[in-house]
Amino acid sequence: MPFAEGHSAVVVYRNLLGDYGVDYLLTHPTWGRPRHIARWEGDWTGGVLTWDELRHIVDSPTTEGITDHAARLLLLTPLLDLLDVHEPPAEQAAARLSTALTAIGAPQDTAPITAQHLLACCAKGIWHDPTWTAPPNP
Repeated sequence: MPFAEGHSAVVVYRNLLGDYGVDYLLTHPTWGRPRHIARWEGDWTGGVLTWDELRHIVDSPTTEGITDHAARLLLLTPLLDLLDVHEPPAEQAAARLSTALTAIGAPQDTAPITAQHLLACCAKGIWHDPTWTAPPNP
């Protein structure tokens, strides 16, 4: 997801046998290699984004890559840290996330509560269910 000043946010989903997880990276043409923001491999490691940082990436697409604001927001939502966000930004985040969910096909009547649940998970920090297993491989 390219955004301002040549940066890109990259989400890599790995589903190889013995190597599954999600990597969140930042890239820039002048850097020698991508920089990890965070990684999920059964447990969360790495950093998070504030609402303002996430909004900046979502709202400044270029003409390449994923330009749809809803898709950009939903791909980066797992990186959102609401632990220190006060009520107005949380309300803005919930409304915007609900709109994004509806844009990708979620039912309008359930999108607001789904957005609230997603944000509640962000506010509690990343969690892991020990019964989760590796995704099936073809």
